[in-house]
Amino acid sequence: MQRVLIARDLIAMPAPAPRTAPAAALATVTANIAHYGFALSARAYTMLSASGEDELRRWWAGVEPVLAALTGDDKRMADFVVYKNFPAEVLAMDEAEYWLRQILMYWGLPNELVTQEEATRAPLRDLPAPRVLHPADDATLPRILAGLHALPARWTDDQWRDVTDLTEGPVDLAGVSFVENRVRLAVRLLETGVEARVSTATDVLRLAAALSGGDPGLRAAQRLRRFTRAERRHLLGMMESAPHLLDDVARRREPFKRLLFALHPGDYRAAFPRVVAAYDALYTGRPVRGFASDVERLLAARDPAVAGLLATRPGEYARRLRQLLVTFGEAPGVGTVVRDLTTLRLLQLRRHLETVDARQWRMFPPRGNWSRAQVVAAGGDRLPAGPRDAVLAAIDAELTRRLAGTGPVALDPATEKVKLPTNDAELAPYGRGTVFGIPDEVRFVRSASYWATGPTVGNIWYDNSWNFFDDAWQPVGACCWDHNRFGDAAVFSGDPTNSKDLDGRACQLIDLYLDELAAAGVRYAVWSLLCYSRRSFESASDVHAALQWGSQPQEGRLFEPGRVQLSFPVRGGGLTKFVAHLDLSRRELVYLDANLPSRVHSASLNGALLAGTLPPYVEYLASLPSVHDLFRHAPAAGDGMPVRYDDTDAALTGGPAYVFRPSNQDSQFDPVDLGQVLASKGEAMVVLPSP
Repeated sequence: MQRVLIARDLIAMPAPAPRTAPAAALATVTANIAHYGFALSARAYTMLSASGEDELRRWWAGVEPVLAALTGDDKRMADFVVYKNFPAEVLAMDEAEYWLRQILMYWGLPNELVTQEEATRAPLRDLPAPRVLHPADDATLPRILAGLHALPARWTDDQWRDVTDLTEGPVDLAGVSFVENRVRLAVRLLETGVEARVSTATDVLRLAAALSGGDPGLRAAQRLRRFTRAERRHLLGMMESAPHLLDDVARRREPFKRLLFALHPGDYRAAFPRVVAAYDALYTGRPVRGFASDVERLLAARDPAVAGLLATRPGEYARRLRQLLVTFGEAPGVGTVVRDLTTLRLLQLRRHLETVDARQWRMFPPRGNWSRAQVVAAGGDRLPAGPRDAVLAAIDAELTRRLAGTGPVALDPATEKVKLPTNDAELAPYGRGTVFGIPDEVRFVRSASYWATGPTVGNIWYDNSWNFFDDAWQPVGACCWDHNRFGDAAVFSGDPTNSKDLDGRACQLIDLYLDELAAAGVRYAVWSLLCYSRRSFESASDVHAALQWGSQPQEGRLFEPGRVQLSFPVRGGGLTKFVAHLDLSRRELVYLDANLPSRVHSASLNGALLAGTLPPYVEYLASLPSVHDLFRHAPAAGDGMPVRYDDTDAALTGGPAYVFRPSNQDSQFDPVDLGQVLASKGEAMVVLPSP
């Protein structure tokens, strides 16, 4: 379980032994950990130093592959870069020489004929501050699993892997907060022979879609597979007992037609009469009046009774809140409704209400598909100030009530930079818009795209690319496969031909030189991966993105795991991934994780397109709630529970704490998982771990 732990800045330590390992062995292991950009806390080091030599060897054999995978070092990216003496080798060429060599490689000549022999590089001297790993205990893994179950946002692929690794035996699905996570886990349980049930007809539809290999979010038309007789009875049985069956069916008539056609409820008329009645209503065309149609009718008539109807389903009330405020100038019953919404939903509503009237644009991803995002100028009805403030006061009162159970907190203003998770992020457990400060000594940023496709006849590319913009988000250039230089400010490592490798492996690097970019009038630099060959990320056996930074680009190996700041496998059916952007004026790296509309042939074609989508997207990121937005509602005290961006300046001395980037080896604390905090609602009070 080291992978689960280390990804959360924790680590399982070996048991103590009567005879401890030699000091030289211990020093070697700690140096190896530093090579990957990590360090042990003082307490973890003390525990490690009490282990025996055999225990230390076995422990390191389990830890090293995890560190290599988390940083991307296990890919051996440098082996698949065209110019092994990058960046100096490329910077020494003029454009004609670069393209002559590149064309010869495209024609199939071995790379070795047109590239320099790899030279010895100066040793690395500028490792950034390490990520500090704290010791886990026996309760850590169950606590992580409980936090994942409670998380009121869609699991990333890595979180889903954690859930499957940690889950043993039956699961109370009622404890899985987010519906798509619940359905995904139900499928996993059913596939392993463990009974799993969902409670609503729409969840049954999601479950059937997921069992057929489709999307449990129902964001696209689903093709259902043929179900066995036992599966049909199980699905029909859950629908029969589902509340609001006709309401759910009326809201999604066509998907339910396809589902019920596949389930043949007429074969079991006596056993499932409610389902048979819904099936008959769908196929006879008989109007089915339900909750949704009643809401629309009352809204059209401007009947205030709609607020009472919506209040019976708090989630629907939240989705219609702005419409209620604009239509009626008030939100009746909001003080009661907020008690039945998750803390994360309340924070999202609060930030939306705070920012909506100041925004210049509205950005709409159809069914959560950011590759088809539409941007329109903000306009229309503004929220009436008095009623809006009344809703904000009701939300604040509820959040204050809930967080009273945490006890006082010492809140770091920098936690405003840490965004809470969203439902459609794919890469990282923290939220889009999370900010990482670039240290003053950093002079260059190096991004990498790596891919492996298996044996291939032709070449396939997943292009590492940067677009550059000025203060007003107007395009000023790009660095990518067909624009290999941006003056002296950015350089591309050469375009690899992956068909020459038995496993179809290749890697592209791009170096950005921050001072030179600023001198060239660049304020923003946007990093993307583009599927040039129009083969989605999921069609490759492996696609990986990594970003590192330092002060001397010619020092150390081409890919140094100790410099890595971001490292992600890139998956999914998209053809683009905008990973992050740099704000050179503020010296910040901002996490994006978006499949924005763009052309995949070359980043050089996307400047004008991104000039229209990036400013609205960045504005959207600013409207997302942060860790600071959460804990500002808790009682404040200088000696309260620490809530920090990092602990660099002062070590923590025990008890619960939230630290986004643990970086002080002398700290000792019990890390707080936000999953259960964000999922709390109703009468439940948030209670954090005790010392």
